[in-house]
Amino acid sequence: MKKFFAAVMVAGFAVAVAAPVFAIEQNTGDERVETVKRGAHNTNWAWTEVMDASGKEAGKAKANDPLDQSVGVAAGTVIGTRNAIHRFGAGAIDLITFWIPKKASLITPAEPTLK
Repeated sequence: MKKFFAAVMVAGFAVAVAAPVFAIEQNTGDERVETVKRGAHNTNWAWTEVMDASGKEAGKAKANDPLDQSVGVAAGTVIGTRNAIHRFGAGAIDLITFWIPKKASLITPAEPTLK
């Protein structure tokens, strides 16, 4: 029963994460719809900023220095957490105020790069 419950949880998480990605692929041309899509994307994928910044900071370290890489991961985690909070907040503001016309996104780039 525990394995079944775990499988259902994993499947539910996969569907919850994948659904906004498919919604973003459609282009309706309506600015309000685009704002909702951008806001949903930013709130769902804000957590990727932590891993992205950690990897970038660890990559700046010398090749064979584990201490320098550890410091890079720690610093990147702090930087990524700050970026994730900023991206999540910008996405939440986009979702809450989607009907107000905006000239540009509150955050640059407007959506996180998922590589």
